[in-house]
Amino acid sequence: MPRWGKIVLTLSLVVNFAFAGLIGGVAARAGLDGTPLRAAISALPFDDQRDLRRDSRQALRESRQHPRSPLATHQMIESLQADEFDADQFIAALNEAQQHLINISNLMQSRLVARVSEMTPDERHAYAAELQQRLQDRRRPEWWRGRSRD
Repeated sequence: MPRWGKIVLTLSLVVNFAFAGLIGGVAARAGLDGTPLRAAISALPFDDQRDLRRDSRQALRESRQHPRSPLATHQMIESLQADEFDADQFIAALNEAQQHLINISNLMQSRLVARVSEMTPDERHAYAAELQQRLQDRRRPEWWRGRSRD
C-alpha cells in the first residue's frame, strides 16, 4: 500500500473512532461518571434513553451516507506530504471533520431538550431530582457513594 494510502486510512480511522466515541459516549453509555450531558441522558426514564439511542444510531447511519468533503481530505493529505507542513491547511481540514461531529452532537442535544420540554411539571421535577443525584454521585468516588454525609 502506498504511503499516502496508509495516511488516508489512518486519518479515516481517527475520524470514525472520534465520531463513534462521541455518539456512543453520549447516547449508549451515558452514566454517572461521565459529563453532565451523559448524566442528563442517563437521568431520563429508560424509554426516553432508548429513544435517544435509536435517534443517535439513525443520525450516525445518515451521516455515513454523506461522505466527507474530498477537498478536505485532499487538503489534509497535501499538508502532511508537503516539505513544509502547512498547519493552517491541516487545521482547516480537521475543523471540517470536527464540524460534522458538532452537528451530530447538536442534533442529540436538541432532541434531549425537546423531550424535556414535553415533560409535565411532575415529570420534570422527578427528572431534576434524578439528575441532581447523578451529578452529586459523579463528584464522589465510588467507595464513598451511599455513605451518610454526617
